[in-house]
Amino acid sequence: MAGRPLSPIPASTPPKLRALVQRLRDAKEVSGKTFAALAKDSGVSERAVGRYLGGEEVPRLETVKAITRACGRKEDDLVRAWYAAKAEEVLPPSARNVGPERVTSRAQFVESMIFMRIEGGYPPLHQLEKNAGRDENGETRLPHSTLHQVLHGQIPPTETLLTAFIDALSMPAARRRHWLDVHRSLFADAPARRPWGQPPPVVRDEPPALTSCEAADRALLRLEQSEDIKRKTGQLKEPDDYEVLGLGYLNSPAPDFLWPEYDDEEIAAREAEAAARLSVQERVDLREKLRAMIDRSEPG
Repeated sequence: MAGRPLSPIPASTPPKLRALVQRLRDAKEVSGKTFAALAKDSGVSERAVGRYLGGEEVPRLETVKAITRACGRKEDDLVRAWYAAKAEEVLPPSARNVGPERVTSRAQFVESMIFMRIEGGYPPLHQLEKNAGRDENGETRLPHSTLHQVLHGQIPPTETLLTAFIDALSMPAARRRHWLDVHRSLFADAPARRPWGQPPPVVRDEPPALTSCEAADRALLRLEQSEDIKRKTGQLKEPDDYEVLGLGYLNSPAPDFLWPEYDDEEIAAREAEAAARLSVQERVDLREKLRAMIDRSEPG
């Protein structure tokens, strides 16, 4: 046995991943290399080698190939085991990798796209976007956010996106034609994706708009409901008869200042005095106007 002994593979490890890890362990034992030597020859850190051989996660395909070469084994010996472990990790148990001639539903088509990605080494979405390149307008052909939605079944794939996806995975031309034909038959009636910056379409089946009278009736109803709630909770006081008639001041408490009371003779005397002052002022104003007119008419 080379190097320190390996701990047993955890019981919680999925079956396909367990098979892959066991085959990696067997390759290491046959090679007789220690963890340090295996890490040096494969270009993978010793800590990462221990993590992958411990069954903690599915390693990248390139990592499996590098460890396999460092152990003196052919890459193909463990590539199929890696495909199965990765599919077990990212797909439901019912998913099956079938060819284009056996795909009969949109869900199966999306699963097939995920299998295509696995067969291509399961590159990150950002890497796929980079591999697809840009179109003649300089826009990315395969936005990673849109591809994420497609692979999670949130939106249907367009033919343009599928073509860019196939190009990013360097799929042979013959397989490309088959998958494009299947896509056209399954997604012929799928709505096209709205280009970036284009406003959404107008929905014609919206409920009719309220007229001004209907809106006013609803507003009054909400107001009455609100007042009813305030009345029941004591936040609103019921008006008395004086307030309804606009005579609330008659029912209000007396002010601190009391106006003086006058009899009829006093009121008549005050009115006569005010009229006399007004007539005297008018006579004074008239004299001043006449004097000014005479001064302007006399020669200098």
